[in-house]
Order: sequence, then structure tokens, then C-alpha cells
Amino acid sequence: MSRKNLSRTVIEGGRYYHNCWQRRASHGIERATTREWLDRVAVDVDEAEASAPPPRPKVRKLFHDKLAPAYRWLESQVGRPWSKVYSELCAKFDTRTVAGRHIVHDHMLPSVRPYDDPQPYRSRSDLVIDRHGILRKSRWFGRSYSKVRREVLAWAGGRACALTYRGWWWFHRKPIGAPCYWPQRGSCPKKHYEHEGLRYHAAELVADAPMSRAQVRYLEGLPEEHRRRLIIPSPWPAR
Repeated sequence: MSRKNLSRTVIEGGRYYHNCWQRRASHGIERATTREWLDRVAVDVDEAEASAPPPRPKVRKLFHDKLAPAYRWLESQVGRPWSKVYSELCAKFDTRTVAGRHIVHDHMLPSVRPYDDPQPYRSRSDLVIDRHGILRKSRWFGRSYSKVRREVLAWAGGRACALTYRGWWWFHRKPIGAPCYWPQRGSCPKKHYEHEGLRYHAAELVADAPMSRAQVRYLEGLPEEHRRRLIIPSPWPAR
């Protein structure tokens, strides 16, 4: 935590990085369009009377909130009752102000969820309120989106899963026809399926094996966006 007041530390980040570049670019565009307008009206008095210099492009103000101290404070409260943590959170940040309401309701509270929340993953700073009202770290706490994605893809091993009339099954794609040997990936307009380092234009789904109970539990506990990458519609017709 910063030595200063936490509620002030979080909102003292100034302008967001690219927002400064956008503002400087808008001034450059204004100068260029004004010079063009001056060159045009210098030879046409009537246009000078009927027109005006183009306005500067509008750029919204975007601010850089320093959220690391706030997330560190929440992490330090793990193991405590959420009711007490929430009361202290509201005492530190005045939610009657715009800045305090923004930090609490747009950043800090969305990183805390009940244990039965259907959306099991929001960010790497995700915290969970267990069934006893205690603040805990989630299963995916501290892991970025890309790290979780690599772990899930390695677990699936290039396969997809589907809920069939026989339960959950693994499926893999079997290529059909000759591979595509176009030199560049984006040069061929057709859709591709990769298999053993080669690309094919067509593939069929082949049943691999039924999923075990442990695999089904792992699948159900995955973040929603990663679970959608693995689940496909059942290729078997219902009976």
C-alpha cells in the first residue's frame, strides 16, 4: 500500500498513456487543416467569408487509475469476513463522490464474486466469497488470460468435447484430402484445419474417448470464455 491515503493514491494516475498521444495528434491535425484552409481562402475571398477553419477533432479524457494498491489491499484481506472487508472498503472510499464510486463499483467490487457465480473468471485478481462469507482467492487467481488459455489447450491436447446422448465425449478432427501448401497463412482464402503441423481445407469429427468424471469436473470449473473454446455441438444425432 502507498504511504499516502489509499483513496487518493488510486485516482492520482493522471492521463492514460495513449490519451496524451491522441491529444497531441488532434492538435497536429488542427494545425494541418487550418494551414490548408488558409491556403485556400488566400486566393478566394468569397470562400473566406462563407467558411471557417475546421474544428479540432474531439478527444475524450481518459485517466490512468493506479489500481495495484487497491488490489493489494483486497488481497491482504483474504481470510476475513467479507462483511467487515466491505465496510472498511466503503470507509476508505467515499462512494458519494464520482471518483470513489468509480473505483469501488467499476474496479474493486467486480473483482470479488460469490462462490456460486455462473461467471467463474473475470481477471487475474479474482477473489471469491465462500459459502461461509469469508473472502478467499479463486482457483485462477494470479494467472493471466494467456496463461490460463495455454494450460487449457495443453489439457485438451488438440481435442474438442461435446455433450452427447451417451454423456461427455472427446472428439478430434481428422483431415480430409490433401494439405494446403500455400506459402503464406493468409494467402489462401479458404478455412483451414491444422493437424500435425499441416493445414487442410476440410476435416471430419471423429469420436476419441468418453470423458472421465475428473475431466468433466475440470471442464465445468473452467472460465466461461475458455470453456466455450472446447465445447462443440454434438455430432451424434439424439436418440
